[in-house]
Amino acid sequence: MTDERAQGSADRRFAIWIGATVVLFLVAAAVGFVWLPSAQPGVGGLGLWDAICRAVGLPDRGAREIVATAGQPASTVAWTPATRELMMRGDAARGATLASTCNNCHGANGVSADAAIPNLAGHSVAAIYKQLEDFRNGKRDTAVMGVFVAPLSQQGVLDVATHFASLRNPFAEATGARASADAVARQLVESGNPMRGIASCAACHGPLGFTPGAPGLRGQQRAYLEEQMQAFKAGRRRNDISEQMRSVARQLTDGEIAMLAAYYSSLSAVTGR
Repeated sequence: MTDERAQGSADRRFAIWIGATVVLFLVAAAVGFVWLPSAQPGVGGLGLWDAICRAVGLPDRGAREIVATAGQPASTVAWTPATRELMMRGDAARGATLASTCNNCHGANGVSADAAIPNLAGHSVAAIYKQLEDFRNGKRDTAVMGVFVAPLSQQGVLDVATHFASLRNPFAEATGARASADAVARQLVESGNPMRGIASCAACHGPLGFTPGAPGLRGQQRAYLEEQMQAFKAGRRRNDISEQMRSVARQLTDGEIAMLAAYYSSLSAVTGR
């Protein structure tokens, strides 16, 4: 009899332990997959499932639908050894001649006077080449750039990229970012926000890391940066090969996007702007 009571008591304790474990698992799942995603900034209007996907860095349903309707690769540029070797074959002098029409918008020295038009001076050959090729192949909106890149051959694109890459980069040693942007922008730039699935900007755009074709952002035009981040966030721009920018931009609030654009554009003190 004593053995039976002991066995029954052990069974009850085991059942209680199993029940408590199940309850803790359900509570943890509710917090991790329901409450925390819904508490993330910028989830207004999203369904629960989309909020969960957004919180863990996956595309939400709307973004997936945009990508699915495209039905094409994000870019025709692939960073193979052959492509990397090609980047060394540009002719800067010929590119300068071809770029004469570019100077009206991007500036003769590669620095634009219009906040909505990007600076090109000092970017890598790969960064400029990729964007021009994406315009030429319709992977970026050709409404403005299409007329200028359509007549160019692949070699012409490479020559133009080599020309702009050869220009002095006036922002390379710039300092003086706005102190008001430091608290949020500096953290996003240098460390990102792992809890929200946001990689650091510096991991791809430097100086902490390097991704082929990723442009430097120091001193870039503020309005241009803000518009491009918003375009990635909304899915209007989709030429990031592995969706790195779309994945990051989807997690950023509009305020953070504006602050990052202001932060990078403020690194232009040496230009006198």
